[in-house]
Amino acid sequence: MADQSPALIPIRKTKRGRAPLAGVLAALLILVAAIVWTLRNGKDDPAADRSRPLRADFETIWGWSDAEYAGGASGAEWSFRWDGTASPKAAKSFAAGLGFYLGDRLAEGTEPIDVVASDPAYKMTLWIHSRPRADGEQAENPAFYDIVLLLDAAKNEQRQTLADAIGKVERHVAESDLKLRGGFTVKGTAAREGARARVAKAASAGEAEAYDDGHTSSLTYYSAALGSKVQSASKAVNLQIAETSAAAGKGSELIIGVPLITGDYTMQDK
Repeated sequence: MADQSPALIPIRKTKRGRAPLAGVLAALLILVAAIVWTLRNGKDDPAADRSRPLRADFETIWGWSDAEYAGGASGAEWSFRWDGTASPKAAKSFAAGLGFYLGDRLAEGTEPIDVVASDPAYKMTLWIHSRPRADGEQAENPAFYDIVLLLDAAKNEQRQTLADAIGKVERHVAESDLKLRGGFTVKGTAAREGARARVAKAASAGEAEAYDDGHTSSLTYYSAALGSKVQSASKAVNLQIAETSAAAGKGSELIIGVPLITGDYTMQDK
């Protein structure tokens, strides 16, 4: 493949099926609680969410779920996300390591920075945005950016290919001295009934929270076998498993999130 910088293009909205509003709101409420906890406690606990690479959790979940998806884990939809803050130098280093050569787009100044770089070949999108200064923060203090990296795996991607892609991101996170929080969601058609219970059993997971709206049933757990972790209310959690009722002519959907499910509860239309 030619050594070219990926095009800088806007993120496109993906077409998705409809999901029950209550189910989406429930997922968002759990996610917001986790983010609030991380922001309050991340500085006090530098090991939180970063004690083990996301790659290890991915390979663990693949092993637990492979037999639970119709077509295996490679036939499911995998999406990964890393987010946090970065100095201009660290952001440039991280972007360059992933093949996003941004030039002077992150030049420091008074103008807000809002850069989106997309690599269609690898379904990777990097977003860098100026972070508002805190109340009372001096203008001469070094600027920091919010940074989000999204990686959507191609259908039928092999386990090792995905593991290598995650490992590459984590390597550049470390080399750029970034503190990014990572997570992923996998969704697909369940091979048979009872998939959620079997995954939870394989994880030796303790149930922390439950939600059921009659269409989507979601349980949140903590498993010592996973390295990721966030705090939801007073409980540490790192595994969320949801099942949706089967639609006419279709099987039920199994959705797994580490440490939580992000996005909606439905599979993308292909």
